[in-house]
Amino acid sequence: MTENQYINVTPHPRILGVLGDIEFSHWQCLAELIDNSFDEFQAAGGTVDRPSVAVSLPPANSQRATAEIKVQDNGRGMSLEAVTNAISAGWTSNGRHGSLGLFGMGFNISTARLGRRTTVRTSRAGDLDWIEVTLDLAQIANSAKYQAPYRTVPKVNREEHGTSVTISDLKQEQYATLCRPKTQSVIREKLGDVYSYLLSEKGFLLTLNGKKVRPRLPCVWDEKRTVTRQGVEIHAVQEINQELTPKNACMACGYWSSVDAENCEECGQGHLELRERKIWGWIGIQRYLHRTDYGLDFLRNGRKILLKDKRVFDWEDEEGLAEPDPEYPIDSGAVKMGRIVGEIHCDHVAPNYQKTAFEFETAEWRQVLREVRGTSPLRPKIAKSLGLPENRSPLALLYAGFRRQDPGLNYLIPGDGGKNALHETASKWAALMRKGVSEYQTDEVWYRAAYQHDNPIAVDPQPENDDILPGFGAGLLDPDDKPEGGAAPGTPGTSTAGQEPPEDEAAPAETLDQRLQRYRDNADPIVDLTGPYYLEELGRVDLTAWAVRGHNLVTKDERPAPVIVSMVRAPHLDVFVDTGHSLFREHGADMRDLALVEVAEFMRVRANIVAMPLSEIVAQLKSHTSSPRLTPAATAEESERLLEQVRVAMVAPVSANPAVHWLLLTKDERADAERRFAVEAGGASPWNDAISSGEFIRYVPASAVIRIIQDSPETFLDGCVFKRGYIALSDPGARALVVERLINPLGDLALLEQHRPRLDVEELARIRISCRLIARDLADNT
Repeated sequence: MTENQYINVTPHPRILGVLGDIEFSHWQCLAELIDNSFDEFQAAGGTVDRPSVAVSLPPANSQRATAEIKVQDNGRGMSLEAVTNAISAGWTSNGRHGSLGLFGMGFNISTARLGRRTTVRTSRAGDLDWIEVTLDLAQIANSAKYQAPYRTVPKVNREEHGTSVTISDLKQEQYATLCRPKTQSVIREKLGDVYSYLLSEKGFLLTLNGKKVRPRLPCVWDEKRTVTRQGVEIHAVQEINQELTPKNACMACGYWSSVDAENCEECGQGHLELRERKIWGWIGIQRYLHRTDYGLDFLRNGRKILLKDKRVFDWEDEEGLAEPDPEYPIDSGAVKMGRIVGEIHCDHVAPNYQKTAFEFETAEWRQVLREVRGTSPLRPKIAKSLGLPENRSPLALLYAGFRRQDPGLNYLIPGDGGKNALHETASKWAALMRKGVSEYQTDEVWYRAAYQHDNPIAVDPQPENDDILPGFGAGLLDPDDKPEGGAAPGTPGTSTAGQEPPEDEAAPAETLDQRLQRYRDNADPIVDLTGPYYLEELGRVDLTAWAVRGHNLVTKDERPAPVIVSMVRAPHLDVFVDTGHSLFREHGADMRDLALVEVAEFMRVRANIVAMPLSEIVAQLKSHTSSPRLTPAATAEESERLLEQVRVAMVAPVSANPAVHWLLLTKDERADAERRFAVEAGGASPWNDAISSGEFIRYVPASAVIRIIQDSPETFLDGCVFKRGYIALSDPGARALVVERLINPLGDLALLEQHRPRLDVEELARIRISCRLIARDLADNT
């Protein structure tokens, strides 16, 4: 047995040429070189003015023998030692964390993939010379060693700095593809997408054949846009910012070891660096839907590794036993279209060597997925059926708020005012936004289209043709109107004055907004219906109820109705009631109940739970109103409140002549008033003062209040306490009827306050109506 003997495993120089056989697309080859430049910019920490990378591809009219590909940056440049390491296969100064260039092979793979000869030219500010190193793969392959000649070239300006990589002797297939204008355009767009964050947020400049590479910016709704589902306001953009516990990063193998580890827990090496870890970014709702253009981007150190990834929409159980179950989009019919997009930064997760995917089996990647989409299914019913907790992740929140694609503000989808969503139009607007057209930089255009779908602008009707016989004019059957020596009225180009007849000026059509405002301008608020309503299965509305007088109501599609509802913006819902409609005036329907029926129907249709009984929804809404319930206690409370309001209003007219009204009271009524004063006034002022000031009226029994009003109605009607007109009536019978119509409902209130009799539902309903009549009659019914 022998020990300490070795076999030389140094790769043969031909390995450099073989690297070119690794499958890398054209843009990937260029990106590997751009990554090195962008790493240098980020390492420089802002010391380079406008960090720039210029990519040159051969033009269409070039010759392959002389064609070149060049990637040049204005970074700090390299020393001879640094450039030697940079071009050495497998060497990297970047380790496995903290930069774009990762494995030390990207440079060799990409240059070998494109051509057979590569020249690196670099220099630092202050150096006297440029360093030029040439890698000629054919010559290296024929030699026994890795030999790359270099030379120095004197600089004209010592302050020049930067690095350029020039690839020549291009391979036939690569040259034939890369010199096509269409290919160059595709590469430019791809690079703009992959580096969009670095270009837009870090200020890096990237050009391709002198043309600026524009970052592909997300076209999402503004974060202030919201929808409401089951009472929860959901913003169109959800931020993710999750700090993770720091760990020791192994710069050799990339494994994350615990904080107290001294050596890598995976490979055993000691090159560990304690690093912060964080998952951050956003997910949001795109302003348009698309069959493929949606999904989440995942970035590492600012470069997109996964683009438009849709695996986050698949639910997989923890054990991974079942096939992934797609959860989105599942509500868009036969043609699946989506619009959830996002940008998630996860610098600590290892990508594959091509930088086109992450290591999906690592704990780090699974943690990213948990932060974004949670562990339960996005579909609440599926989660419940599996016995899993409700998913409350940022993705689940967007899924709940925007899973459907109904046009209008309820789902933030532009529509045509009918049944159709404007998907193609919205996509065209997105293209204009990405071209930089100023009008489309914000989401206002999309929002107006969604708003106008819910609130369509009435189109002027086509003017009717008044001609009885087309082409003969209206004067055919009215020859007497023909002026002497002139043409008949209606003859084109003439008039009785020899001038153009004035055209009829049609009144502009009333928009839905204007119509609703007209209703509000002629309405009183129904205070007891107005307010927020939240039902567990149907969500929330903030209701404003209006009792409209003197205006017939029509629905959005011009159908007459006694009650209409309109949601201008979720969750604010208006309900309008035509108080003059025959349903109320002739058939006695309760306008509050009917208003709630319409609200209930709106809510169950919005939630798509039409199987839920309408009457049950109304019952739940009723329980949320501030209307007094039809119970003896509630009705008595309402009666007492109104009587107290009447008494307070009577103080002022009684105070004008308190002795007269005091003398109208019986001995028992005076004693009752004094006892009540003693209890309620708390002895703050003498009883005699209350008698002399008329304040005593606040404490007299309800029956005495009625008798005082009956005895001197001229004191309390005509706007003093009640609105009813009295003085202007000259007929004693008419005056008596006015008083009787007032006293009868007051009697109901007094009965309940003083005796609390046992009442059935119909009697309670009658007293409730009496309460409303009195409330309506009060001069100050606020």
